Amino acid sequence: MLYGSMLSVHAASPVDGVSSVTDRDIRESAIAFVNTSTTPGLEGATISLDKADRQSEQWRASLGFAAEFTLRDHIYNGFWGLAAIGGSLSDKIDLIGDAGQPVHLDITRNVVALRGSLGLSFPINEYFKLRPYLSLIVSDMRSNTIVDGLIIPVPASNTTTSVTFDTSAQMLSTVGTIDALYSRWYGDNRLELVAEYNLIYTDSFSSDNPILSTIAWNHTVQAKSRYSGPTDLTTEGRPWRWNGYVNYTSYISNDTISLGYKNFFDVGGGLDWEINIKPLDWFGWQALGIRAGVIIGQDVDGFNVGLTAR
Repeated sequence: MLYGSMLSVHAASPVDGVSSVTDRDIRESAIAFVNTSTTPGLEGATISLDKADRQSEQWRASLGFAAEFTLRDHIYNGFWGLAAIGGSLSDKIDLIGDAGQPVHLDITRNVVALRGSLGLSFPINEYFKLRPYLSLIVSDMRSNTIVDGLIIPVPASNTTTSVTFDTSAQMLSTVGTIDALYSRWYGDNRLELVAEYNLIYTDSFSSDNPILSTIAWNHTVQAKSRYSGPTDLTTEGRPWRWNGYVNYTSYISNDTISLGYKNFFDVGGGLDWEINIKPLDWFGWQALGIRAGVIIGQDVDGFNVGLTAR
């Protein structure tokens, strides 16, 4: 899939005079940023956060493919996927310093990552199947933080100043995912439902910020619904189908301060060009298409415009 996306995240570096920012906040915000940029099933998120004391935006994009392949003499199929991922965050946060002065954090984060997935797909009946799989994600994150408004005491006066931090971290994430998929035809129309759960173990390494050398467990859930039908359009003899969707995503284990929110809805629609080919029995192209949607959540909004490949 190829998507453009925006999300928000909270982060900072430890600074004398801003004790409200803890080491735990820093670790959780960094890992939350990477997880929401790279975890399977979360490609279709685009969010902006706008509060009185915080404004943040994040874009992300991924280029990849996932498909089932046939296992001879078995009732179940294999499942695999590969993806290259990139994203960037701009987060502006206003705090009160320990001396009561206003402090402004201006944080920029960038991540590039590679993800590989492998698993199985079990048919339960003609409508329902379960798909458990593991993903290995290698990420490189770079951060720049500017803290403006610190007070340095000197004899007989106080002087405000700014401090800049540049940090980096390399993260190795193992994600266990289970998808429950339901699909049913009603004449020429099709209903598709997906429930997804991700359990994420992240091992983070940093040579310039010991706080980011840590491990963490996180989990997320997503529910997707999609309804599609035929159109009169054809290209190269293959039909186009319309679709509408409603998705819900929840970052269960994240504190609200890490992202500025914990969940959101993604509502929209699009057009798919039905291809339905399966060369070499290793991957199958069902459709290529375009889609557009809006993000709705508490204190967040956004958009989702991109290309889709199924």
